[in-house]
Amino acid sequence: MAGSVKDLLRSLVGGIEGLVGAVVVGMDGAAIESLKVDPNFSVEEIAQEGAISSKVLDYMCQKVDGGPIDHVMLVAERYIILLAMAGQDYYVGIVINPRGNVGKARLQLRRFMPEIASVLNAGVM
Repeated sequence: MAGSVKDLLRSLVGGIEGLVGAVVVGMDGAAIESLKVDPNFSVEEIAQEGAISSKVLDYMCQKVDGGPIDHVMLVAERYIILLAMAGQDYYVGIVINPRGNVGKARLQLRRFMPEIASVLNAGVM
C-alpha cells in the first residue's frame, strides 16, 4: 500500500548511518519533500543543482546509447551524494558523511524507489 512521499522518504533513510539529509525533487529543481539531520547542510541547494546534473548526465548516457540513468554517486571530501531517478520527472537525493553506510543507502534506494516513483507519478504527495 502506497504511503505519502514524506512517509516513504522517512522509511527510505531510516537506519542509514551517517545521514546528513535527503530530498525528493522534481526535474525543475523544486524540492517536494526534504529531511534534514544536519541543520547546517542545505538540502534545497542540492535539489536545484542535482536536477541540472541529472539532466546533463542523462544527455551523456543518451549520447553513448547507455540507457536511462538509475542512480549517480558523487564522493567528495566532506559528503557522499547519491541521486536516484524516480521515473523521468523526479529524483531522490541522499547525502551522507564519508563514514556513512553507502551500501545501506544504495540498498534502501533499490528497495524504496519503485514505490516512491509510483506515488510521485500518481500525484499522491
